[in-house]
Amino acid sequence: GNAIYNTSHPLLERLVGQLEVEAPCPYNSIPYDYRMSQMWVEGTLGIVPKLAPKIMLNEEGENITLSNNTDMFNKWAEIWEEEDPFKYTPVIHNYAATNLIPRHLGPEYIIHGAKLYSPWDPTKTEVTLVVSEWFFDRSLHLIQHLDDKDHPFSEVVVMVPPAAAAHDDYDLMTEVPVRTQHRGAPDFMDLCEADIKTDWFMITNSYHHVARHVDLMFTPGTFKPVIPFTPATYAFCFKYPYCKETINLAQRFNPGHDKVVQDMDMLYNTEMRDAFCKEWKEENGEEGELMYKSQQRRLMFRKKIIGPPGPTGTSYYAWLVREGKDGMYKLTDRSLYGARPPFVKIFAKEEKLDGMSEDELAKRIGMTLLDNSTDCNCMEFETETDCEDSGIGCIWRPLFESCHPPELIDGSAPICPTTEAPTSAPTVSMDGIFDETDSPTSSPVEPEPEKDPWYVSVFKSRESEKDRSNSFNEANGGSMQSPDDDEILGSEKASRARRAMLKKSKSFEAVDLQANERLSASPDNLHEEYL
Repeated sequence: GNAIYNTSHPLLERLVGQLEVEAPCPYNSIPYDYRMSQMWVEGTLGIVPKLAPKIMLNEEGENITLSNNTDMFNKWAEIWEEEDPFKYTPVIHNYAATNLIPRHLGPEYIIHGAKLYSPWDPTKTEVTLVVSEWFFDRSLHLIQHLDDKDHPFSEVVVMVPPAAAAHDDYDLMTEVPVRTQHRGAPDFMDLCEADIKTDWFMITNSYHHVARHVDLMFTPGTFKPVIPFTPATYAFCFKYPYCKETINLAQRFNPGHDKVVQDMDMLYNTEMRDAFCKEWKEENGEEGELMYKSQQRRLMFRKKIIGPPGPTGTSYYAWLVREGKDGMYKLTDRSLYGARPPFVKIFAKEEKLDGMSEDELAKRIGMTLLDNSTDCNCMEFETETDCEDSGIGCIWRPLFESCHPPELIDGSAPICPTTEAPTSAPTVSMDGIFDETDSPTSSPVEPEPEKDPWYVSVFKSRESEKDRSNSFNEANGGSMQSPDDDEILGSEKASRARRAMLKKSKSFEAVDLQANERLSASPDNLHEEYL
């Protein structure tokens, strides 16, 4: 119990007495301090805690019936609620299962459970930021606000299509040196193609901006980067086809690999990246065209494979493990200790719309005429005022200077509904591709059978990435709800198969038909909800 107890208070006497009464029953499986808070919540709010079904079975496997104590707890609340018997104090703080750097510590005298690491040291480590950009200059938002952030980046490299113009006024937007690199390969190869001058780098895309504090952590003394990972289990990974395939690909380097590292969480070592990418290209082709070539049997049953189109942070780490070089990192389980995102998504709606094919975008516009939906993301509010004035119920956590949705203690629906996972690649502009429509008739006519739009066979657009998943749990919002990719691909929705391919151009953004058929997922941030 991370608390200071008043042993003379009559409420504590009753709470402890109830703990003794509950000792033989399933409630005894709950830590005593948490169980006492449950009693108080049940008395004040009427919320009865739910226990796991297995805990509710006796030795014979029969269900155990618990007594109803709500009325008793209500009486306690009526007596002591006005004096507010549960109070917060700065004297003690519970940091159990929390990774910290000194900046996070407050005025407390008693600390419980903190894992303290060293912060980034600019004299030891220079870090480059790689930003994947397309045709919309959304990376300018990241660059213009870069100087307002606490970050480790000594240079920014913006990866753009060959046809995109390079900016020459970056120096007016930020003090950090920024340079443009035109791609010579598809955008999903940015991890390998970025020209990095420093020993370390991180990667994001133009739908994000840099978090208010990029809290890179390092082990004290040895100064190894601390990298969060997600365990490759059914709950966190295998029920999501994209994550499952990510692990399958990583196991080509390291059989039995069981850790998922998000691309935007990894602090890449440039020398190791170069060696990894050299071997990755030898195995999978310069642009990944051989990644799924040996999977013809799977394609016979699944028609397409939901998986990464290029190299990932997970495969990079799997390669390091095989080479015996993973000791340069310290990995920490995000399912136990959480993680703070170094980049915050601010263009979620735009990311989803940009990734739609022209057909899908036309249907969306035709059905809705006006898109009046709003983004629902507490993490994008980076000040206490913006968080509290969000209008969607976000709560500010001053200790970590972060905005979060409220905790759900009553089983109610979250304030932000779960939506389909956004994509990361933009579609071609629709301006000028439709002719004017005929004037409506003055009298009703028999509707003709619905046909495919004429432009389906004319225009070749980027394959829809709607079936992609950038979330391993989502728990923040992962869109995949089916536990098996076969089930997803067998659904009516997927059977409409968006087979349009990218319009070939000199931009090198197009891929051939074989590559287009095998791509259906985005390697973007896969898990945005943190413990």
